[in-house]
Amino acid sequence: MKKWPYLLALAIIFIGINLFLLEKKDSKVAQLHFVPKWDMVKKESLVQSFSSNGVVIPSETHHVYIDKEAGFNQFLVKEGDVVETGTPLFEYSTSTIEKQQKLLDAEIERLEKEIESIDASIQNLEAMLSSAEIDEKASEQKDDQIQVVPKTASYSIKLEINDKELTKEKLEQRIDQYNDQKSGYNDEASNLTIVSDTAGIVKKVAYDLNNPVITIVSSQPIIQGYLSEQQQSKVKSGMQTLTTTHLIKGKMKGVIEKVGTTPKNDPDVDKQSVYPYEIALDKPNPKLQVGYHVKSNIITKEIKDAKVIQKNSVVHQKNKEFIWSLDHGQVKKKEIQKGLQVDKNQQIKDGANIGDLYITKPHQIKKPGEFITSLKITKIDKQAIKTVGLKSSVKYILIGLLQK
Repeated sequence: MKKWPYLLALAIIFIGINLFLLEKKDSKVAQLHFVPKWDMVKKESLVQSFSSNGVVIPSETHHVYIDKEAGFNQFLVKEGDVVETGTPLFEYSTSTIEKQQKLLDAEIERLEKEIESIDASIQNLEAMLSSAEIDEKASEQKDDQIQVVPKTASYSIKLEINDKELTKEKLEQRIDQYNDQKSGYNDEASNLTIVSDTAGIVKKVAYDLNNPVITIVSSQPIIQGYLSEQQQSKVKSGMQTLTTTHLIKGKMKGVIEKVGTTPKNDPDVDKQSVYPYEIALDKPNPKLQVGYHVKSNIITKEIKDAKVIQKNSVVHQKNKEFIWSLDHGQVKKKEIQKGLQVDKNQQIKDGANIGDLYITKPHQIKKPGEFITSLKITKIDKQAIKTVGLKSSVKYILIGLLQK
């Protein structure tokens, strides 16, 4: 006996029952929502940023100038030299000072010879004084009427010795004065050597002596770039950055150090203005060289541990936003307060919690109600099904089809 007439009859009955349930007034089947896809409110970090091209430049540039009225002698560094604070850069001519020092040395030598001559004279006078004092003492022992050596002889010699010592003292004072002058010239000569007041690399030496004669750039690199008018209004000093270059692997963290408030070029009504900015790198890669072109990601806003949903799941209605949430078999409307939006992610400030389920395609839902989803065969507990008998299965199926 053929079975297909029976199968056809069962199919017609099944379809008819379902059509009846769908069209029946106040039918629960008609009120059910079929929800094919949903998602969960997640905790994520949202980063709002934009990229900007830039170039590596020295963080500082120092210029050294020369006094053209002073005599220049020579440069002590060349282009490319690494200098530290205190490194001699160039020196002025010391010819005038050296000439004065030679004159002082000659005068000191002359005075020293004069002092030597005075010392010799004093020695002779002291010998004469000793002899005169002996003779005067001997004459005192003879008759008062007879005097071989006048008593005034020793006195005169003493006066002459005192005069010589006074002259010697004056000459020594003059020598001290000349030595002080020499020390002053030595200090002046040391000041004729100009030293660097910063550390860095000698970028340029002007051998034609046109100021600035030496240009020193810092060995610490920074990033320089330009912002559009719209970008300039968003960027502030202190914002975090990530810089990359195709020449070096990895990312270099940094921070916005300066944001220009005046445009690079003169304002023009027919041209967009661009504004300079500078990025200070936290730990510059040693391989990073001045002149390298880079790309920097400037982070304008960052929210950690934000409650995030898909942007397209938000429903807009009468100046309010809400989502369709799934809660214990019910589709419910939840009003939310939006926050930061980054690409397809939308932050929720209020109205939902992390872990809440929501519908990702809200246009399918018109009003709250119960919902059903697709049967996930892989998630069915087969062992539990085996415990349900055939009669019970038929019973539950009929209840599901026929209940109001």
